[in-house]
Amino acid sequence: MRPQKSALLIACFFLAILSFQSTAFAQRIDEKSYQYPYKNPYIATATVGIMRGNEELPATDINDLRIKVLDHRDNIYLLEGKGTLRYRFYQQKGPGPAPLIFIIPGLGGSAYSGTARFLAEWFSGNGFHVLILPSPFNWNFTLAASNSGYPGHTQEDTQDLYSVMQRVLDDIKIHCQAKIGKIGMLGLSDGGLYTAYISKTDLEKKRIGIDTYLLVNPPVDLFEAARKIYQMASIGKNYDDNEKDYIQAYAFGVASQVQDNDINSPDYFANWNRRLQLEDQQIKFLIGKSLDDEVGDAIYVVDLANNASILRTPISWAYRSGRLEEARSYGLMRYVETFLIPRLRRAGKPIDLKALDFQNSIRAIRPVLENNQSVFLMHNLDDVLISREDIAYLEKIFGDRAIIYPHGGHLGNLWYPENKKHMLDVFKPLLQS
Repeated sequence: MRPQKSALLIACFFLAILSFQSTAFAQRIDEKSYQYPYKNPYIATATVGIMRGNEELPATDINDLRIKVLDHRDNIYLLEGKGTLRYRFYQQKGPGPAPLIFIIPGLGGSAYSGTARFLAEWFSGNGFHVLILPSPFNWNFTLAASNSGYPGHTQEDTQDLYSVMQRVLDDIKIHCQAKIGKIGMLGLSDGGLYTAYISKTDLEKKRIGIDTYLLVNPPVDLFEAARKIYQMASIGKNYDDNEKDYIQAYAFGVASQVQDNDINSPDYFANWNRRLQLEDQQIKFLIGKSLDDEVGDAIYVVDLANNASILRTPISWAYRSGRLEEARSYGLMRYVETFLIPRLRRAGKPIDLKALDFQNSIRAIRPVLENNQSVFLMHNLDDVLISREDIAYLEKIFGDRAIIYPHGGHLGNLWYPENKKHMLDVFKPLLQS
């Protein structure tokens, strides 16, 4: 081979490598340039508790809406009249079409969760319609839209969610005369996992035509995240009832004082490490307990809607709190083993925990996510529900479609200006006609 030709081939080879590297590696935000204030991931995660909407959007109508999905879920004993799905629509007031973003909150979150409302207002203020749906693990979704009545099998939940998305799109076009342009979808935490699965479903069925997806702090393995939640909630065993009540009441009081202020003020999220005078173990307990309570609310509905009779505490119109407390004592993993896996087996789907774990993970749809250039990821190195190994795994899947921040805990930097800008950058192309 001629020396010149050999040198040319070598040069092309290295240029190809450099080109591959420039597109394949995730974007890790440099710690020195990232001025997010909270290096403690539990303090960072705790700021989620003070996120909320401002409810004042001059260019947007905020519509709290309901839709009937399943006809047979409105007359369940003690849940009568609650079988309609509740969702929220932020509608641009202009006469022309606007792009729309679906937001799916985290585990058990409702259409009115603080994080979802906060982000909905951010995107509404930048020209987007926004639809917030409840998490498939929210009690309202479980009752009103889960065909099986047993959430927790991601593939089944995704089919229910995809059907609901189509129905609410039709609903806002008819009842709100909404004109819809391009469509995006943003999922938070567990909602990010569902969003990943929706990207696969829409690619196959093409009934909605979603252009852009953003997964924020999703778990790689849902059950591994659930075990971490359980470990944090179990810290409560170290406290007596009075101590637990005090910790929760104190945190609620601090959050209430903060929420009396203007959330758009630069000082709203400042000095949270000094305002919340709790130890890490106490904050861990609060994080785990709040997530377990969301799951418990769904378990309460599962038992009633399916007449499962697994929960044993007596219940009546006059006394329901005891049954709810029993449901909240379960946690996600115990629910899966006691309620969900037996139901799947009765339905002719012989499955064990390991197989279900894989089916509920990002690993099960890795090829789809690797090849779909419209799916983006934002995550934090210090997320308390995920490991560094999982972060590395996600970086391999998403390449330069991933942004990894050094700090923020679990969803604790959604409010930070740099993160808000990056989220907007992902969806800005939808604004182009």
